[in-house]
Amino acid sequence: MSNSNPYNIASFSVDLINALGSSHVFTLTGGMAMYLNRAVAVHPGLKAVYCQHEQACVAAAEGYSKAANFQRAGFAIVTAGPGVSNTVTSLISAYGDSTPMIVLAGQIKTQDIDTYATRTHGIQEIRSQELITPCVKRFVRLNFENYREQLVETCAEAFAGRPGPVFIEIPLDVQGLPIGLTPSDVAAAVQEIRARLQPAPLANPGQPLLQQALQALARASRPLLYIGNGVRITGQEEVVKEFALKWNIPVVFSWLSFDILPGSHPLNFGSPGGLAPIYANQILGEADTIVFLGARLDLGTTAFQRAEFGGQAERWIVDIDPAELSKFDGMLNTKQVAADLRGLPEAIAGIPAGALEQNGAWLTHCSELRDIYRAEESDRLSSDKFNVYTVARILSTIADDKVFVSASSGYAEETFTRFFTPGKNCRFFNGAALGAMGMGLPNAIGAAFGSSKPVFCLEADGGIMLNIQELATLSQYAPPGFTIYLLNNGGYESIRSSQTRHFNDVYGADADSGLFIPDFSKIAAAFDLDYLRVENAAALMNTMSKRSDISAPALIDLHVEKSEYRGPSVKTVIDSQGRPTTTSICEISW
Repeated sequence: MSNSNPYNIASFSVDLINALGSSHVFTLTGGMAMYLNRAVAVHPGLKAVYCQHEQACVAAAEGYSKAANFQRAGFAIVTAGPGVSNTVTSLISAYGDSTPMIVLAGQIKTQDIDTYATRTHGIQEIRSQELITPCVKRFVRLNFENYREQLVETCAEAFAGRPGPVFIEIPLDVQGLPIGLTPSDVAAAVQEIRARLQPAPLANPGQPLLQQALQALARASRPLLYIGNGVRITGQEEVVKEFALKWNIPVVFSWLSFDILPGSHPLNFGSPGGLAPIYANQILGEADTIVFLGARLDLGTTAFQRAEFGGQAERWIVDIDPAELSKFDGMLNTKQVAADLRGLPEAIAGIPAGALEQNGAWLTHCSELRDIYRAEESDRLSSDKFNVYTVARILSTIADDKVFVSASSGYAEETFTRFFTPGKNCRFFNGAALGAMGMGLPNAIGAAFGSSKPVFCLEADGGIMLNIQELATLSQYAPPGFTIYLLNNGGYESIRSSQTRHFNDVYGADADSGLFIPDFSKIAAAFDLDYLRVENAAALMNTMSKRSDISAPALIDLHVEKSEYRGPSVKTVIDSQGRPTTTSICEISW
């Protein structure tokens, strides 16, 4: 329990979230959150990580939860007004990636909250409910009468069904209200929350259809299992891996889930899509039955071609979110299954013994496609030049038992993710749904507290500038083994290349077109971080050999080629009317 005296609603809220499993809170102090700030500061079982910006607080909480395999909620505390509005981008990112998170926010006194619809009213007051509600699973403003039930319901919602962030706003007078609760009251509230979550796997109306989907793989000559991040969120990684291994079913992944099997595993056939190895798309296009488990299948993943993404096959789309399933309404050969993936063990157990064939010929064919492509990729892309492809291949050699947190958007990030090969017990993630620049560093800082493994942050020179102040947070807490590998290509290469391709001109994307990129050796010195400039593969390997899991945090400035070929991908084509269209996945070639 907190040592706050007297014990108040702020203390109870913090105690409850800590008791649910959140060991760290990412926060920035503020006047309208003063009781919350106090509750955190004196808490014996909670570690406060003081960030430099509210966007980073919530981004770090997102990274914490992802590094903990979505099994613990990220926890952030911010102040009112601009403290709240600064969280929006990070909340949307966590919401899109189904990341369980609990944010406590300050607010002015209840009696001072605007009821007149004025532009400004209270000190640092904004229309927080209207602003935040579309970005989270639930927004609630605590009141004196119902605070306990509000907290229980809202904290449960962070984990229930499809998880996501919840936002609990606590006016200043409610925060400081003394209450006569004891440690047993906190334990009772936790028990109540867990009881609300427990029935979900048991009351699974989609269970029969889920079993039918798996039985359809039993009848297939060319089955394919597509594993989305919902498998990890529901804790079913091992169950699904055992199922695929038992029946020799080829497996493909979304970018957020491709670390579930090591890249070298014989059943791992990559991540199909618009920027993908040709063999992954070939296998997707030749399968006769595909089961998609907990995969968002957004436009980016499907290269704006959802109907054609494995559309020749009998497709079973399994998801807990009805809105995600509705995207496939009316599509041919497509069955939508609204089911909780926590029911997978029972569904798999219900398949008759011997119903599935071993798929030997199909698996051999898939392996041949992969081997042919990999040999050609190596032949075409291996180079003496120091580029992101080279960096990805080198870092892949030390990927076992590490956490890799990549930037969420940009040419360098996409190239690194495209060519990185996850190792055993490796964790790899970014902000996939939103793709917001600048999230790599705060996500990685959060991951360093959510996992005991060393964290490697893959940021780009452009992206790191959006949250560069968090180098102060990194320096302050100095998690052992933390390394920033800065992919420095002198600007925004994705923008630079697209502007050149479409307009034969560049503006606002590099030093020559108006964008200032600093000398990162001076930046590292200012934040008291170790710094190394690396300009070739040999220097990178030498640098890696000198670092260990207990080394002090360092910024490794990788001066890679300004531009490079990222391998086969779809392309954006502008027609005569100026309308952009995307080429077909079927047309992808070297």
